[in-house]
Amino acid sequence: MSKKVLVVVDVQNDFVKGGALGYGYPKESNTNAIIGYATDAVLNGDYVVATRDTHHGNYPETLEGKKLPIQHCIHQTKGWELIFGLNALARDGKIMVFDKPTFGTPLIAQYVKGLIDGGEDISEIELIGYCTSICVAANAVILRAHFPNKKIVVRQELCGDIDEESHNAALKVLRNQQIDII
Repeated sequence: MSKKVLVVVDVQNDFVKGGALGYGYPKESNTNAIIGYATDAVLNGDYVVATRDTHHGNYPETLEGKKLPIQHCIHQTKGWELIFGLNALARDGKIMVFDKPTFGTPLIAQYVKGLIDGGEDISEIELIGYCTSICVAANAVILRAHFPNKKIVVRQELCGDIDEESHNAALKVLRNQQIDII
């Protein structure tokens, strides 16, 4: 029986409404919908992976810190943690969590490859989370590079971004990368 891999990108306290870098689009919070969707995927027997944007005390000296001087997702702080419902799923061992020091990570592709090499029939890889134009897009493109013939999907209503223009521009680029937008 084929399964899906759901990738929940950076749904952390610093990226939700009211966080250090809380997204501006959509205007209404979609975090409850994200928690519900990820929980349903777990209950359906799909694989769920979450990423955590992870920075350390030297953030201001990094390239990202110089270009984006707002400190966020500092390791072991409240802002770095996954939002409550996702944190509970991770604590219960229901989802795999990867810390990433930059926008995208090959760890997700390695994980999916391990599933496939282990005999799992993975029908698609779906991404949701924050920010569409930065970390969601980076991870989707990395996955496309590793899996040129696999269905990769971004569920747009379960993403958030700096603003609507950035969100829509990212979706256009992802469509051009043969990533399905639903």
